[in-house]
Amino acid sequence: MAKNEAIARCGKCHAPREHFLNPSRHSLLRARTGTDMYYEVHTENIAARGHAPEIAPILRRFALHRRDGQPVGYEDLAAALLPDFGEDLMILEPTGDGDYRWLHFGREITRYSGASRLGQRLSGMRERVARFSIDSFDQALAEDRPLYTVHRSTATVRVALWERLVLPTITRDGRRFIVAFSRPLQFREDLLNAVLESSPSGIVALRAIRDTAGQIEQAVVVTANRRAAELSGRPETELLDTDGRESLPFLSDPSTWRRCLYAIDLQRADSLETSFTRDGATTWLRVAIAPLEDGLLLTLTDITDLTVANQTLQMRAATLALEIGRERATRRALSEEIDQREEREEELRRLAETDPLTALLNRRSFTDKANAAITASDAEGTDVALIIVDLDHFKQVNDSYGHPAGDAVIRAFADLLLGQFRNEQNLVGRFGGEEFGVLLQGCNLASAIASARQIQDTLLTRSMPVSETLALKVTASLGIATLHPGETLASLTARADQALYCAKNEGRNRLGLAEPTPIAEAA
Repeated sequence: MAKNEAIARCGKCHAPREHFLNPSRHSLLRARTGTDMYYEVHTENIAARGHAPEIAPILRRFALHRRDGQPVGYEDLAAALLPDFGEDLMILEPTGDGDYRWLHFGREITRYSGASRLGQRLSGMRERVARFSIDSFDQALAEDRPLYTVHRSTATVRVALWERLVLPTITRDGRRFIVAFSRPLQFREDLLNAVLESSPSGIVALRAIRDTAGQIEQAVVVTANRRAAELSGRPETELLDTDGRESLPFLSDPSTWRRCLYAIDLQRADSLETSFTRDGATTWLRVAIAPLEDGLLLTLTDITDLTVANQTLQMRAATLALEIGRERATRRALSEEIDQREEREEELRRLAETDPLTALLNRRSFTDKANAAITASDAEGTDVALIIVDLDHFKQVNDSYGHPAGDAVIRAFADLLLGQFRNEQNLVGRFGGEEFGVLLQGCNLASAIASARQIQDTLLTRSMPVSETLALKVTASLGIATLHPGETLASLTARADQALYCAKNEGRNRLGLAEPTPIAEAA
C-alpha cells in the first residue's frame, strides 16, 4: 500500500516510473517536459476505484486464471476476455527496446481516439501519454499485478480523461503481453458538446495554417459554440473552416491578432479586452487566449453592459472628482487662512511672552512659567534655584556709547545666557533694563553657584560685540537663592534680589547668596 500511495501522489507529472518513487527528481523532469499531464496510478482497491462496470468482472476472470502465484497465461485470458470485452481492449507486446507494439486495438477505443493504432508502436503517441503508458505497462509487468490508471489525453479539439485496467500476462513460449481495458472516463464528445453549447461565453478553437516559411498566415476555425456564432454575427455553419481574422470581427484588430500570435509562438496564455462595431453598435469582449497545440482556444465574454456601466461610472467619477477638487480647494484655502490666523496668534503669543529686544521670556511670562515649575517641584520634591543677574555700571555704557550700543550689549549678554542654560528644565528671562533671571530646575545650591561662576568666567574672557569695530567688556553681579519647601516664587525672588543687592554693595562683579552658607563651603 505504501508504494501505491507514493505513486498516486505524483499525479500531475508524466515522469518515468523511477520518478514515482523519487519525488526529488520532480522539478528536473518538469523542466524538461515543459507541460503537466494529470494522471493517477493505483494498485489497490481497483474494483472500487473503477468507473466502468466491466472492470470488476474482468478482474475476477484475471484472478481465476492466476494459479499458485504464477503469471496469468495470455492465451487463456485472451480467450476469456475478447468475446465479451474485445471492443474496449488493447493488447500490446514489448518490443525489447523500451517500447510496445499494439497487437489488438478495440473498435470502441478507435472510435473515441479517432484512429486505430493496430501494429503501431506506443512511442508514436504524444510524448507525455506515451511515456506515461510505457511506464505503467512496465510497472505492471515488473510487479506482475493489475494496475488501474487514469490519465488525461489532449487533442486539438477533443479532450478525454481515460481509465485503464492494465493486466500483465505471459504466453506459453514465455513472452510477456499486456492486456488493457481502456475507456474514456468523462468528457465524451456528447458531454463536451453539451458543455460548449450551454456555456454563456463564446468558445472558439482555431488551428494555425503556416506558409512555407513557417509563418502563420491563417487561423482556421475548427469548432465554435452557439454563443461564439452569436457574437461573430454569423450562423454556426458559416463559421467553421473560415479564417478567424475574417469571420471573427474582433480579430481584425491588429493588436489583438498580434497577441494571439504571441500566445501560439510562446505557448503562453493571455487575456485582453477589445471591441468591435457592427451595425452601428459597439460590442466589448473580454478574450481569454489559451494556446492549444499549434492553435488557440478563445473564450469570449461579452462585457458590453459592464463596460458601458464602467464608462458611466467613470464620467460620474470625473464629475465627482471635479466637485471634490473644488471642495478641496475651498478647504485648502480655508485651511491656509486658519493656519495664517494660528501663525498670527502664535506670533502674538510669542510677542506677549517674550522681550522684544532679546527674545527672552519677559517678566510676566517668566513669572507664569516659574510658578508652574515651583508647583511641579513641590509635588516631585526636586530642587529649584533662582539666579538674578545685573550688569555692572551699565549706565556708563549708555552714556559713553549711546543707547544702541547698550541694546547691543543687552542682546549679546542674552545670547550668552541662552547658550549656557538652554534646555527644557531652565527658564531664562529679562526682568527689565540690564537685569535678568535664570530659574534652574533640579539644581541645588552648589550647582547654582557653579553656574553663576561660569557666567562670570565667560564675561572675563569674552567681550560683548557692539558693532563690527567695537566690543565692550562688562561684568555682572549675581544673586542666588534656592527654593525652600512650601516657598512661593515671590519669596524666592525677594531673597535672590536681596542677595544681588548685597553683591552690588560689596563692590559688584561678585556673587551674593540668600542662604547663610558661605560660598566657599557651598562650592
